[in-house]
Amino acid sequence: VSQQQRACKLINTRSNMKLSSALATLIAFQRHGHSIWASAEDHAQRRLLLNQADAAKRVDDVVNIAMASVDAGDSHGVALPLNYVVLSGNEGSEQQLAVALRLPGVERVQHVMIDTGSSSLAFCDKSLIDEAVDITKTDYAQCNTYSGDSCPDDPSSDNIFYVGQVFKGNITAYNTNTDKDIASMDEVYFVISSKVQSYFCDGPLNGIIGVAYSALNGANKIPSPDFNIFNLWNQSCEIDNKSVGTCSTSSTNLPAPLEQTLKEDVESGHISAEAFGLYCDYAATIGSKVDTIVPSLGVFFGGNMALNNTFYNSGTPQVAEGFNCGSMYWYLLNLTSIRVPGLNITQN
Repeated sequence: VSQQQRACKLINTRSNMKLSSALATLIAFQRHGHSIWASAEDHAQRRLLLNQADAAKRVDDVVNIAMASVDAGDSHGVALPLNYVVLSGNEGSEQQLAVALRLPGVERVQHVMIDTGSSSLAFCDKSLIDEAVDITKTDYAQCNTYSGDSCPDDPSSDNIFYVGQVFKGNITAYNTNTDKDIASMDEVYFVISSKVQSYFCDGPLNGIIGVAYSALNGANKIPSPDFNIFNLWNQSCEIDNKSVGTCSTSSTNLPAPLEQTLKEDVESGHISAEAFGLYCDYAATIGSKVDTIVPSLGVFFGGNMALNNTFYNSGTPQVAEGFNCGSMYWYLLNLTSIRVPGLNITQN
């Protein structure tokens, strides 16, 4: 059995083992390539910000400067402030980065978790279907699984999933720290879940947004917008009063929301839509209250900003090997060392 076959088997059977985005100080990826870490000198020069207010101000300043540069036509891409949350023990004690989004006509903010392993946007609260204005039902629906418990007679089944109608409309990225809109994602595809069992709806979280761009936003073409979406979920059993089963196989891929947002720049040749970076001032997360959104402790950089921003400007990215696992595309990255800012150590 080849290394790639073994890797595919491991990925397919343990697909819930995803990078917790909040644990990364900075990651910058590009399709068919990845960027190198900043130098040790750069890390040494940067003061760790333990004060959350100071850290948030720094993040907001970075985002404002970046977006002003985009508005002036001096750079291309997008920079969004990210909030931090640590979930309670009942919800897995997971640490997550989330972006605040608003649907048209809905005042309350939706805190959606950043996911590096998908490219769908899904909201948890089905009441948004009635509350939001100027959104359009499409002839598509989604059913996505994220592993979890399986049925005794069906090891391929999962109990972490959502199923819902795909809509199209304008979504606004919002800064909860400054109470200002940051960017607009116009006429993008998104899901409002009819049924959901997932950690990204726990505590203060209200959904998920994938930043992996192409080919990971699968959907099913349905006969009409009034189709019974639950037909896409195939329950195999019930465990602890939770549905466990599988999703019907996706029949098509929809454009990813962030990719749609950057489309104009991509088509003009200004940027690659398939590049993103995540930054988190992890020192400032220490002492955060459980199940509480802490604003502006991280930044999402999309497009060329992933490779040229305040925290990172490596120049030419290194090229990473990639391979296909069925319909999925994966990177093979060899992590050689981890450097901890502020500490004089290197762990091989």
